[in-house]
Amino acid sequence: MANPCCRPSSPLCRLVRCSLAPARRSANYPPSSWDYDSLLQSLNNIGHDRVGDPWNFDKLKAGVRERLVRASRGDDQTAKLRLVDTMQRLGVAYHFDNDIAGILTSVYGSKPPRCSWDDDGDVASAALRFRLLRKNGFAVSLTGNFLKPELQSDDAEGLLLYEASYLSFRDEETLDEARKFCANGLKELLPSMEPHLRCSVVHALDLPLHWRSPRLEARWFIDQYARDASNSDQLLLQFVMMDFESVQTVHQQELVRLLRWRKETGLGEKFGFERDRLMECFHCANGIVWEPNHGPCREMLAKLTSLLLNLDDVYDVYGTLDELILFTDTIGRWEEYPMEILPEYM
Repeated sequence: MANPCCRPSSPLCRLVRCSLAPARRSANYPPSSWDYDSLLQSLNNIGHDRVGDPWNFDKLKAGVRERLVRASRGDDQTAKLRLVDTMQRLGVAYHFDNDIAGILTSVYGSKPPRCSWDDDGDVASAALRFRLLRKNGFAVSLTGNFLKPELQSDDAEGLLLYEASYLSFRDEETLDEARKFCANGLKELLPSMEPHLRCSVVHALDLPLHWRSPRLEARWFIDQYARDASNSDQLLLQFVMMDFESVQTVHQQELVRLLRWRKETGLGEKFGFERDRLMECFHCANGIVWEPNHGPCREMLAKLTSLLLNLDDVYDVYGTLDELILFTDTIGRWEEYPMEILPEYM
């Protein structure tokens, strides 16, 4: 009987023989915890009216831009940077890229690229300037003796320096030392902190800002910002909440298309042995690029990551050695119509 895994004319037939009933392995992966049918139904029922009145949204956006313009004309650089930092953490900075770029360029050009205690007036201002400028692509460094006992008496300075230290390069050992010093100091001061600051410190010690997923951080920071009634800008807060729902609706529509793609391709039926992690793949893509105008990139990343997981399971778990030799050779030649007859699941 002819080998069902390759054509007789294939040179690989002289080297590879496939069993008619190969023994299959299983990693016993648990099924997805998501009910795709219920999820599709719930997402399809979400109305577009949750985004809010476009006229009101544009009015709020104009008000926020006015605050940025007013701050850019002022002389208080620390106030400018705090506003930029707040807007980035709230997830609305993408609306004002040009305004924010102008503020950061102005701050970068007004002082030496070495952020230090002497030039900025205090550790908090130096750490904030360093973190925002380096995060946004400016060539700056953080210098000075930050390991001073008086640092532990100021919770805000310790927190800002701790966050800034995570943007250090490999040879910046001073920042590595500052990170340990600030972490120990902040832990000691936790019991005496007021509740709002304690919440921020615990959040940062659990996972630094630089390592967090932007949208998850924005969701947490919106609540944290709203609780600080004495220091929060209500106009900015209204705009942020409307924008968050708008972006969330865009992400949900993308998820609907991904779920339909999986159902239409029949991947769940064809690959009963594989890890079904489409939701996790979309979350990963969302962590890489979340801005609403990058939807096609997000969807493609999620699909590719999901397919790579399927390939990984084919190689590590399900495929036989003979099948994998054929499959690898076929992929290597990248032909539209390979001469091998591959198993259906491939």
